[in-house]
Amino acid sequence: MKLRRLEPPLRRALRGACRMPPGATVLVAVSGGADSTALLIGLDALAHEFGYRVHAAHLHHGLRGAEADTDLAFVRELCRRLDVPLIAARWHARARMRRRGLSGQAGLRTLRRAFLRGAAARAGARHIATAHTADDQLETLLLRIARGAGLTGLGATSARRGAWIRPLLAVPRAWIEADLNAAGVDWREDSSNADLRYARNRVRHRVVPELLAVAGTPGHPASRAALARSTAARLLEIRQARRVVQRTAERNSARVRRIQGSEIALDSIALRSYPPAIRRAVLESTWRTVPGVRKGLTRRHLDALSRPIAAPREGMRVALPEGREAVLRGGWLVFGLLRRPHSPSPPKGTAGAR
Repeated sequence: MKLRRLEPPLRRALRGACRMPPGATVLVAVSGGADSTALLIGLDALAHEFGYRVHAAHLHHGLRGAEADTDLAFVRELCRRLDVPLIAARWHARARMRRRGLSGQAGLRTLRRAFLRGAAARAGARHIATAHTADDQLETLLLRIARGAGLTGLGATSARRGAWIRPLLAVPRAWIEADLNAAGVDWREDSSNADLRYARNRVRHRVVPELLAVAGTPGHPASRAALARSTAARLLEIRQARRVVQRTAERNSARVRRIQGSEIALDSIALRSYPPAIRRAVLESTWRTVPGVRKGLTRRHLDALSRPIAAPREGMRVALPEGREAVLRGGWLVFGLLRRPHSPSPPKGTAGAR
C-alpha cells in the first residue's frame, strides 16, 4: 500500500527530528483512526529503507462498548495484513483512574502513555510513534492561545521528546484521508470525536471552520489543510525562537543566581532589566534546579513571580507548587522554600557582571 502524499514528509521526518538508528524497533500507537492507520502503514512501508522494525500497540479503554470492540478487531486485522506484531490490552479505564486519582481526558492520556511505555518495554522498542498531525498542531495552538500560554506553550507539540516521536506533524489530516481513500484503505471513526463537550472537538468543528470563513475560504477541505500546514511551519519557527531564548536564559542565569546550601536565590534587581521572555525562562530554569520538585511552574506562578521583581517590597511571598514559596529578602528572590512563617535569610553577595 503506497500513500503518495504522506510518504515524502514522513521520509523527511525520519531523516530529521524523528531519526532512529538502523536496527531500532519503533512501537506505533494505533487507535484505528485515519491518522494512526496511515502512520502504521507509512512506517511499515519505509521500514526496510530505513532499517528499523515496527510493532503496534492498541489499548481498549473499556468505555465505548461494541464500538471499541470493533476498533480492536479492526486493528488486529490491519496488523495481520501488514504482518506487524501487535500488543493489545483491555483496561477498565474508569476503575484505574479512580485508583490513581485521575479524571477526564487528561486522565485517559496518562493511562494511554503508561500502557504505551509498558508495551514498548515488552517489544524492546526505544521509540514510540504517535499520529499527531498538522491539524492537531493547529487545534493545540488555538487552545493554548485561549488559555494564555507563553512562548513555551505556543510552540505546541514537538516532533521528538525523549522516546516519543511524532512523524506526521507536517501532514494535514486531509492528505491522510485522501491517501487512504486512494489506496482503498478503511479506518475507524471514534464517535466521541464529535462530542462537543470536549474543548478540542469544539475547536475542530466550530472554531476552525469559523476561522476559515473569516479568511474567506469556508467549507473547502484544502483551505483547512493549507492553514494546518502553515501553522505547523510557524510553530517550528516558534520552537526555534524558544530554544534561542532558553540558551540566552541559561547563560544569564549564572550571572543572577546564587546558591548557598539548600537555598537558591535570584538577584531581583538584575532580573528586572531582562526582557520578559528571558526573565520568565530564567525563573523556569531556576525552579527546575530546586531539589525535589516535580511539577513545573504555570503561567499563574510566573505572573505572580514577576510582581516582586517589577515592584519589590521586602518580605513579599509567592506561593509555588508542592507547598513551596519564593520570598523577597534584601533584593534577592529566594526560591523553593517550604512555606513557613519565617524564611531563612538570602545568600550574601551581589550579582556578577551583566
